Amino acid sequence: MEVSRTRRVTASDVAKAAGVSKTTVSYVLNQTPHQTIPEHTRRRVIDAVRQLDYTSLAAARALRMGRNDLVLFVLPDWPLSHALTRVIEQVTDGLARRGLSLLLQRLGPDRSLISLWRQLAPAAVMTVEAIDAKDELLIRKGGTFIAAAAISDFGIKQDRIGAMQAQHLISRGHRHFGYARSSNPKLEALTTERYEGFRRACLALGLNEPFTVDVDLSLDSAIGAVRKLSEAPANVTAVATYNDEIAAAILAGMRVAGMMAPQDLAVIGVDDEPFAQFMSPALTTIRQNHALFGSHFADRIAAGINGEMLPSSPKLDVLALVVRDST
Repeated sequence: MEVSRTRRVTASDVAKAAGVSKTTVSYVLNQTPHQTIPEHTRRRVIDAVRQLDYTSLAAARALRMGRNDLVLFVLPDWPLSHALTRVIEQVTDGLARRGLSLLLQRLGPDRSLISLWRQLAPAAVMTVEAIDAKDELLIRKGGTFIAAAAISDFGIKQDRIGAMQAQHLISRGHRHFGYARSSNPKLEALTTERYEGFRRACLALGLNEPFTVDVDLSLDSAIGAVRKLSEAPANVTAVATYNDEIAAAILAGMRVAGMMAPQDLAVIGVDDEPFAQFMSPALTTIRQNHALFGSHFADRIAAGINGEMLPSSPKLDVLALVVRDST
C-alpha cells in the first residue's frame, strides 16, 4: 500500500497495510502485557511499520520538544551480575550529569529493537552486543545515535581476560591447568571467549590443553567439578574460572574434598566481586574498571547525541590483576 508523503503516516495506515485492527497495532508497538499476538501477525505489523516508515507518538512528541533526553540501554540476555550492574550505575550517573536518562529494556519474542525504538524515540541506543545490520541502518537513518558492542569497543576483550589468568598462573610456576566454565547457556559466548584466551595463552608456550569442567553454581556441581579436576589425566595444579562466582563454587567443592588453595589447587576468578576479598582464602581475580568504563561511555553517548567528536578510549588499562591468597 502506498501512503502519500504529504501527511504523517498513522497507526490506521499501518493497520490497513498489515490487515489487522488498529488495536492490534497498538498492542504490538506498545508491548501491551497479557495480550497474546501470534508471531506471524506481529511480524506483519512490524513489516508494515518499516515499509511505511511509521513514527510513533513518542517520536512526534520528541520532535515537538526539539529533542528526546532518553537513552535506551538494550540489556543482553545475561544474568545481572555485579559487574554489569556497576556498568549500569556508572553510565546512569554519567548521563544524569548531562541531563540524560537511561532506560533499561530486554528484547524478546514480542519485543523487538525496532518496535522499542519507534515507541520510545530515544536520543541514543546503547548495547553491549552487535545490532542486526538492517536494524542499525534504519535506526541511524532515523537520526538516533547508536553505541553498539560497547564493551569490546572500549577494550574489554574477553579473550584477553582469559590470557591474563593464564599468564598469572604460569608466572606462579604452574604448567597443568583446568578451566571451570559456566554451564549457564546464556553465558556461553562470554565463557567461550574467555576460555579461548586462556587456552591460546597456554598453547603458545607449548603447554597442554586445559582440562575443562562445567559448573552450575550448586554445591553438588562444584563437588563434581573438583572431583573431575583431581582425577584428570594431567596433574592439574591450578584452575581458572569464568568468574568469581564459579571460583567460589570451586573453593567450596575443594573444602568438601579436604583440599586447600593454593597448596592443592590454585584458583583465579574474574570480576573482583565484593565478596572476593572476604573469601577464605581471599580470591585472586581480574578486575574490570567499571567506573572508568561507565564515565567514558556516558561521555561518548552525550557527544554522539550532540553531533560532537567522540572521545577516544582512555589510556588507562581497564583490566587489572588483583593478586590474593588463592594463587
